[in-house]
Amino acid sequence: MSETKTIGKEYTTLELIRFVSSPVLTQFALSLLQTLDDGLFLSRYVGQNALAAFSIAFPVFMVINALSELFCGVNVLCATKMGAKKNEEANRSFTAVVLVALGTGLLCTALLKIFEDPIIYGLGATDVLYPYLKDFYRIAGWYLPMMMVQALFSRFYVTAGKPQYAMVTMLMSAGCNFFFDWLFIARLQWGMSGAAFANMFGHIAVLIFGLIFYNSKKAEVRFASPEKNIMPLLKQCFKLGFPQFFTCIAIAVNGYIANQILLHYGNEEGVSAYTIVNNIQFMFTSSLFGLSGAVCPLISYAFGEENRQKIRRIIIQVIRLTAGLTVIIIATYLIAKNFMLSIYLKSDASANVRSMADYGLTVAPLAFIFFGFNVLTIDTFVALNNSRTSTILTALENFIFSNLTVIALPWMFGLKGIWFAFACSETLTFIFTVLFIIQNRKRYVG
Repeated sequence: MSETKTIGKEYTTLELIRFVSSPVLTQFALSLLQTLDDGLFLSRYVGQNALAAFSIAFPVFMVINALSELFCGVNVLCATKMGAKKNEEANRSFTAVVLVALGTGLLCTALLKIFEDPIIYGLGATDVLYPYLKDFYRIAGWYLPMMMVQALFSRFYVTAGKPQYAMVTMLMSAGCNFFFDWLFIARLQWGMSGAAFANMFGHIAVLIFGLIFYNSKKAEVRFASPEKNIMPLLKQCFKLGFPQFFTCIAIAVNGYIANQILLHYGNEEGVSAYTIVNNIQFMFTSSLFGLSGAVCPLISYAFGEENRQKIRRIIIQVIRLTAGLTVIIIATYLIAKNFMLSIYLKSDASANVRSMADYGLTVAPLAFIFFGFNVLTIDTFVALNNSRTSTILTALENFIFSNLTVIALPWMFGLKGIWFAFACSETLTFIFTVLFIIQNRKRYVG
């Protein structure tokens, strides 16, 4: 059927590279702009305390992302239904989940507005950081519903047959954010409020684009009359989305714990340095998420077809692509890391912040070696409707190992120990991904 020709197609390795290039470049370009927007402008034009406050605010938005990931489980369902030639059913499921996600976002906004101060202090904000957080949340709370719906729209562009639109919308969001960060923070000097307004305008632009696209005939998945039997759909959706939901929750918890440890060992300067390192790491590793996210609908479609040979071929192809992309990432990182640090920090920046950030950036590539394979394995199990295995691996990587290392290493080696936490966590996770692949390989690829 023509409606499923994109994700149901048989791809050669070269064709697959072309197919995933847009999502990979999208993730890299988006993370590059993100690295050069809020954090950069706050660090250079508001101060290191503003950057530290931005990091303290991070767990709340990871919780929102976590809820979004629960709903994004419908992407796997829809791709599987399309593989089974149930396209209209996929459209109804997509529409129903978008509406529920919108309602959930509105509820989150209400809760944040009601409990704003308890949330700020609960995150561990010091008296120095409280005013920055207050200014940020005063505006940021209003765009939570947009975040929820935007996450669904972004995830479905590949499934809907337009993977390049993911690049368009992400660049649109990041470009708006960058421009308005410059306008509101650098020029108008609105501080933290300026960063929140910049984010809001970026979300609005992407939301409008998605509403237009998913109402058009160009989309292989589009808005339709929503599925009425919503509870069974949500149950399936949440089951498939739970591994990524758990990932985001674990990252939020890990971020919270890391912030408290950094405040203890290095005060606000330690949080600022850690934020810089994390932002630069994210910029380089995010393209691996783009690769994994692009191929998973292909795997889900093949799973819906019950085509084991096709599943095996796609997995072998993407393992090779992941290895090649990892080498490119490490090489590029080693060339560019000092330049990225100089962009973040002015010449008169705190010597202590500069020293800590430089040390963290030197250690960071150790984690890149296994990171892409871990992401791919977890997402592939989700694409194969094996949320149980994916959830176990997610729990190991993002909750047990990440928190264990971020607590134990500083306790044993002081502040320098925290910079090795990411690398140690990814190495331990890789060991278990190999074990689970061996255990499950015959189940899917014969």
